[in-house]
Amino acid sequence: MWSRMNRAAEEFYSRLLQEFDEEKKGIHKDPFIYETDVQGQLIGKGQPNPLKNILNENDMIFIVEKLPLEKEETSHVEELQSEETAISDFSTGENVGPLALSVGRASLLSLLLNLYPYRIGFPIGRSYDPVTFLSLPAVCILICLVCPSPTSSLGELFMQLIGLYAMAHNPNMTHLKINHPVTALPALWVRCDSSDPEGTCWLGAELITTNDNITGIVLYTVSSKADKNYSVNLEDLKSSHKKRHHLSTVTARGFAQYELFKSTALDDTLAASQTTITLDISWSPVDEILQTPPLSSTATLVLADGLRTGVSEWPEPLEVKSAVDLVQEFLNDLNKLDGFGDSTKKDTETVKHDSAAVDRTIECLFTVRGDLDFAEQLWFKMSSSVISYQDLVKCFTLIIQSLQRGDIQPWLHSGSNSLLSKLIHQSYHGTMDTISLSGTVPVKMLLEIGLDKLKKDYISFFIGQELASLNHLEYFTTPSVDIQEQVCRVQKLHHILEILVSCMLFIKPQHELLFALTQSCIKYYKQNPLDEQHIFQLPVRPTAVKSLYQSEKPQKWKVEISGGQKKVKTVWQLSDSAPVDHLSFHKPDVSELTLNGSLEERMFYTNMVTCSQVHFK
Repeated sequence: MWSRMNRAAEEFYSRLLQEFDEEKKGIHKDPFIYETDVQGQLIGKGQPNPLKNILNENDMIFIVEKLPLEKEETSHVEELQSEETAISDFSTGENVGPLALSVGRASLLSLLLNLYPYRIGFPIGRSYDPVTFLSLPAVCILICLVCPSPTSSLGELFMQLIGLYAMAHNPNMTHLKINHPVTALPALWVRCDSSDPEGTCWLGAELITTNDNITGIVLYTVSSKADKNYSVNLEDLKSSHKKRHHLSTVTARGFAQYELFKSTALDDTLAASQTTITLDISWSPVDEILQTPPLSSTATLVLADGLRTGVSEWPEPLEVKSAVDLVQEFLNDLNKLDGFGDSTKKDTETVKHDSAAVDRTIECLFTVRGDLDFAEQLWFKMSSSVISYQDLVKCFTLIIQSLQRGDIQPWLHSGSNSLLSKLIHQSYHGTMDTISLSGTVPVKMLLEIGLDKLKKDYISFFIGQELASLNHLEYFTTPSVDIQEQVCRVQKLHHILEILVSCMLFIKPQHELLFALTQSCIKYYKQNPLDEQHIFQLPVRPTAVKSLYQSEKPQKWKVEISGGQKKVKTVWQLSDSAPVDHLSFHKPDVSELTLNGSLEERMFYTNMVTCSQVHFK
């Protein structure tokens, strides 16, 4: 038995180590197969993490789960399976994607034997008295915490995998044929199907390290239920934690999350996007379950604007006249003014008409500038009427010919490096470069004048609202980088604007908070690429946002009980949405009050996290 278990621990550790090393090299691979019916995957930092809603887990982790196989494939695989397999066989189901495992007690003793002989000094191969062995306090804790009621042999395999993981990392297991000191691997989590009475949905094992040395392991069990009649007492949770971990005192820390705003297709004219504003609050001590956070809490505003489709289409023309006719009229008007003058006043109505096509929330904060130069007015004429590449060529041909003849000498703002602005400046001196309006040149010319227009609009908004200075915005508006990078930086600036507009309209924060949010967004985007799904976080004073949450019910409420050790804690959580994505909860046919106070068919979800800590030395 021990030789087979040793070999299994060596092989399992080696497989996990291989995945870990490849991830560090930037090699991202599909899930790997282990023991024919087990699927494993390393979830890296930044990747969607299924444990985030439960433990705020964002570190690198391993996940193992049942690999579904077609029934006809299963029999073939079983024929090829080696008789020397160190882990017992188990059945498979339909091919419906990654599956959760049932949890059983059957392999409890083998898991405990993996963990404890080298810790407590028992020699391998000795026959142990079960009563003596099971009377060990740590063993009893594991029985209560890690192993729910028996359900299937499938759970045996996964219990053994946790045991093999612990066995391979135990520094006392020097006889194992692995390199020492052992590399500490990311935590291992097993996806379970919650079919046991406790509703177990995850089992986990996480290493404890001190000064880069592995000193122990924390074993987790996570349960989840849909429970409209939940009943829990804070003092009972504290007492249970004290008893489980032999503590005299514990502390309780509360967390609450309020959804302040979430756009829908009706709220947002850009139906392909979704804006979410949430308020996360934490405090200690906790007086009771579902306590309203006190004003002494720590609060963070969380803003996200994402879910873009990534598809853009040329807008429908807003003008009845063709682009060529509009540009010709525009040039004729300038010619009547001897090439100079300001036609901004005449064009104001067109600007307002064009702004009706943009998001209403941005429109109400974006005032029409009164200093539009020739290129900006030209942008409005062309962007509202051009419907083809040929339109672009004809329009720019008219403009270049007028400049060459000296019919117009339009004025421009300083700071533009666009091709059209260079031609205009050259026309002042009677000489112009010859430009071939072919290939991408006409498109680039229109893009350049559009970028210049947007940059000036953003500068006007941020400075006008006293949210940023020219120095703050220089990175986003500089023309000294290539056109593609300019587009990317303007997109970043627009994303910042969307975040600010959402806050200004839906939570109406004080200017101090808006300024801090603006600076936070600017700092982030000076150092990171465009990410429309990035979540911006901003610390706020609870007193400044108390009206937004004190009379509301949270979407998530959680209490963490601990005795001073960071990883050893009991967690109870209530939410109005399922925190576990691989479980399908039955929805009762009743109408009840939801957490946000509205009357509709909704259920509550409770989550419980308990753990046990085992020291190797």
